[in-house]
Amino acid sequence: MFRMIPGRVCRPDVHAASRPILLCFLACLLMVQNASAQSRSVRDSALFSPHFHLHGGMGVCAADLGDRFGQGGQVGVGLHVKFPSGFYTGLQADFGFGMKLLEQGVLTNLLNPAGQLIDNEGQVALLALSGRSGLVTLDAGRLFPLRRTNANSGVLINFGLGSVHHRVHFENTENPITQLDEPYLSGYDRLTWGIAFKQFVGYWHMSDNGLVNYFAGVQLWEAKTWPQRPMNFDTQTTDDSPRLDLYGGIQVGWIFHFYKRTAVEHWN
Repeated sequence: MFRMIPGRVCRPDVHAASRPILLCFLACLLMVQNASAQSRSVRDSALFSPHFHLHGGMGVCAADLGDRFGQGGQVGVGLHVKFPSGFYTGLQADFGFGMKLLEQGVLTNLLNPAGQLIDNEGQVALLALSGRSGLVTLDAGRLFPLRRTNANSGVLINFGLGSVHHRVHFENTENPITQLDEPYLSGYDRLTWGIAFKQFVGYWHMSDNGLVNYFAGVQLWEAKTWPQRPMNFDTQTTDDSPRLDLYGGIQVGWIFHFYKRTAVEHWN
């Protein structure tokens, strides 16, 4: 907010007023020069580029996993390195959530004759059931540049090997339910763990100005898993057989690079 001071006349200092304008003009020139340097370096040569990314997407379950869960969301983070040769490697972690529960029989032993679950206060429980999963992989792949684009954008093919687990998640928004607290919860959550093999194919983009970097594609994983609970309390059955769990979905991510600036001698 500006405040007027009565009875005082201020004479403008032309030189003082022009200094901020000159500084802004010089700053703009430096920014343009830096942007053009990054543009030439990204387009003209394949870069060594450590980076991390944030991603999200949607997918569907299949095989034994599809008998338990349907479609759901996914978010995650990755820490990778792209080499000038196009070789790509690093670590990635995915978190699956909101997968629709399809398996029959979950919590059947806790329901009253009307098919309702009663909480500790004697009220009908407001309970949401869904699937959650976690996938952590060590990745290796390659970037294949496309014609008429820079050497750092193109088709990315990536493979990963790691650990996966999934379980039934119970979301109770009202009163507590003793049967779904520990140590009883483990008899209902269907916790499963195993070894997963992941594939990704999609488009990888590094912009000339270094500001718009993203990827989008299809990710699949297959896993051999084993139930981690000796018995399901609701069905009174032992669950110890190995499983084949499959998942496929669309994944989109935003990339944050740490590559070095082009050397000064290449700026001119």
